[in-house]
Amino acid sequence: MRNYELMTLFDPNLQEEEISALLDKIQQTITTNQGKIIKVNQWGKRTLAYEIKKFNEAIYTVIDFELEPERIANIERSIKFEEKMIRYLLVLRQDKVLPAKKTEIRNNE
Repeated sequence: MRNYELMTLFDPNLQEEEISALLDKIQQTITTNQGKIIKVNQWGKRTLAYEIKKFNEAIYTVIDFELEPERIANIERSIKFEEKMIRYLLVLRQDKVLPAKKTEIRNNE
């Protein structure tokens, strides 16, 4: 199993119940494909850096999950045509988080 992260941007005009229903549908699709939900993080409504499908705002959510690589196409296929979703990004996460490099700051004297 590999770790994945799915970031979704939903229509900002959706009600809380509609967002919950969409998230439940996505989570059900993951678990139906023998995946395991690790964490669901709802960021709420945020301003977009640029207009997407005539929207300046979107409701952000991030779902971390584990899934076999050969089943990831099923997940994408099920969410690709969701009309209430403005955009999504599905990425493979690294198993280990690399530590940040320590940089030295010098003053020009």
